[in-house]
Amino acid sequence: MMKRKLILTGAALSLAVAMTGCGGNPVINQQPSSQAQEQAQLISMEAAQEAALKAANIAAENAAISATTLNEVAGTSCYKVEFTSGDYAYAYTVNAETGAIMEMSSRDKNAVDTQAQTEATTPAVASDTTLAQNTATTQNTATAPSQTVTGTVNEETAQKIALEHAGVKATDATITKSKLDYEGGRQVYEIEWYAGGKKYDYEIAVDTGEILSSGYDEKTSGWSGSNSVTVSEADAKQTALGRVSGATQKDIYEWQFDYDDGRPEYEGKIIYSGMEYDFTIDASNGSVVEWEAESVR
Repeated sequence: MMKRKLILTGAALSLAVAMTGCGGNPVINQQPSSQAQEQAQLISMEAAQEAALKAANIAAENAAISATTLNEVAGTSCYKVEFTSGDYAYAYTVNAETGAIMEMSSRDKNAVDTQAQTEATTPAVASDTTLAQNTATTQNTATAPSQTVTGTVNEETAQKIALEHAGVKATDATITKSKLDYEGGRQVYEIEWYAGGKKYDYEIAVDTGEILSSGYDEKTSGWSGSNSVTVSEADAKQTALGRVSGATQKDIYEWQFDYDDGRPEYEGKIIYSGMEYDFTIDASNGSVVEWEAESVR
């Protein structure tokens, strides 16, 4: 593409010279287009692949590159390099102007997408029915006709189970959703609340009171802390594994470094002993800003 543009530019200049000889008009000094100038500054596709493999610490002979595409993210040209090595699949985003790594992720190729399987087997629910709240701290919860509870755990008990598991007092929680629903053909209570600057999400089985999923997310109004990465990948993984007794490195099925509103963070997934854990760790201070646990049995 570059050669073609240069040839066209040369032809245009030759034509201008010829016209000057014929008519005596001054020659206009033509400049390459801004697009051509930008393209001339981009690193090659091969260089992007080398940068990705180097960042992953994988030799070229041990990798199989499946795709390399040139895209634009937030006004910045970048290459997305996808490749596999051993049992893992990798995706790296490389700045097409500087060669710097912008994003990276890795995933076990043999990992089962349990979420997709669950969604595929979940029956449709007739309506998004919301149960009336019975706590003084409940806000903005609509009252609607309730579905019939077929299990032994009522709504109040489900809320108590969730709050006790999270270590949150009922008086400190503002419940925003307490809904009877179905998950994988099983009746569950979906319970959400805010407490201490965090949003909590729980699913409680109606038949047994078992916690099927749980998690929290720190709610902030924008990141104003450091954007420097001070926590290593190894330390972040140990922080996550320390929350799952018995889990080891081989139980980490997904791992990714990214930025969220300027905050550097590690995102990952652990699957161990019938549970799936999704988490986000602040790469500037090592704190766990998101943690979700869900049964995959």
